[in-house]
Amino acid sequence: FFLSQGSAFLIMSQRRARIAVLGAGWWSQGWHLPHLSRHSEAEIVAIVEPNPHPRSAINELESTAALGERYGCPVFSSLADALASPLRLDGLLVCTSHASHFELGITGLRAGLHVLMEKPMTTDPEEALGLAAAAAAAERDQGLAFLINNTANYRAQSRAAAALVRERRRVGRVQHVQCCMHSALLWLFDDPSNEGWTRSTGRMSGNGFGWGQLSHLLAFVFHVGGLCPTHAFAHTTLSERSGADLSVAAVITCSNGASIALSGSAAVPGNAHEAAGGQLGKYVSARFFGDEGMAVYEGYDQQPDSGRLQLSRRAGGLDADDEAALASAASFAFENYDQAGTGPESLCSFVDACLGREHYVGAGAEVGLAVVRAIDAMYRSARSGRLEACAPGEGAGIVGGEVLG
Repeated sequence: FFLSQGSAFLIMSQRRARIAVLGAGWWSQGWHLPHLSRHSEAEIVAIVEPNPHPRSAINELESTAALGERYGCPVFSSLADALASPLRLDGLLVCTSHASHFELGITGLRAGLHVLMEKPMTTDPEEALGLAAAAAAAERDQGLAFLINNTANYRAQSRAAAALVRERRRVGRVQHVQCCMHSALLWLFDDPSNEGWTRSTGRMSGNGFGWGQLSHLLAFVFHVGGLCPTHAFAHTTLSERSGADLSVAAVITCSNGASIALSGSAAVPGNAHEAAGGQLGKYVSARFFGDEGMAVYEGYDQQPDSGRLQLSRRAGGLDADDEAALASAASFAFENYDQAGTGPESLCSFVDACLGREHYVGAGAEVGLAVVRAIDAMYRSARSGRLEACAPGEGAGIVGGEVLG
């Protein structure tokens, strides 16, 4: 039996990415599983969840038996059981507790699978460094993709900002970043029943708005600016009910001498996930000041007309590539948490990676490591009242697939 070249190409083009979803909590059931089920080039081949009756304080969840029936796939209680089965997999989507990310990510990479990891990559700097090293080796030796689901980083606007600031250095050497993220999320972080968002587990230095939201903002800043954090000084305002941080103020220094002034708060009235009733969504601002100019990207994430990418140069004048980048970012968008459709750009990039296609890495191991090191140092500083070095060592990072630190 022989296939013509055209028939072989057709079969290859119709192959779907075989993905196992790890975790069946609120975000998996509300976003990841429905998105993948609607994606014409993806197939949910397994769900891994140890609790047959997942629970969430936010809404009612389906049992794993019901999920298996709904999505037509087997359910396993552990990743080890799934990997020992006859199933053929291309990738893992990890949406589990923060403390489990390291072990699941390492296991997936060692099994030769692409990985899409929910943010943050981990909440432990030592684990983050180990996972980043494993991801770099897997990419170098096996061509495996390791992506982090910081959805904002995969947007066209973020790609344009990174092209201007990090790749083409149109603001020159970045010297300072002023950034903020203000969200209507008290319902999430001020409620002690939302334990995954408010309670520290394992070796976490704290939990709340920092890990839950500023991991998005800092991933954007590190991706666009190409910065590596070294020290942090921070103050947090804690919830009397949940103990989680509701507001954060911090200064982060970077290996190139740049500074980052950061403000974050969950205390905006309303619900950031609802546009009704005049809710504007999350307000996000990032201003990059360099020795040749500045780039600004700010607005409300549910109001596309509220902002756009801007570039100003001390020498004046913009070239054709500048104009093209700005035109591609003429409206504001940040996180993509739309429940409709086939998922955010990050998920689509992951599907492309699983199918062996070119794909955009908006947040990879390098960015994930920088975020973990910065936020961990911020939490430790808030507790000690002192400037804290970013663990596991000043200047730790990944360059050219090698771990530095």
